[in-house]
Amino acid sequence: MPIYIYACDDCSEEWKVNHGMTEAIEECKLCESQNIYRKPSMFCNLSKQVEEKKEKVGSHVEEFINSSKKDLKQQKEDLKNKR
Repeated sequence: MPIYIYACDDCSEEWKVNHGMTEAIEECKLCESQNIYRKPSMFCNLSKQVEEKKEKVGSHVEEFINSSKKDLKQQKEDLKNKR
């Protein structure tokens, strides 16, 4: 069920409520005023985030390790040539 944020104009309090899309709260749960409104809330589309993530979990670590191995090999060759 979605989470809705309600606010009361009389007591200036806000609270979150889980309920269906067709349901509505009619009075403030704190001061019992009927002068309330539902605030617009942000939502997140997780499916787009999952689609963008196509890299393997350890790909950055593996790339760093391979790069370090190449650097180390080059440094060893440079040391041999200096002797």
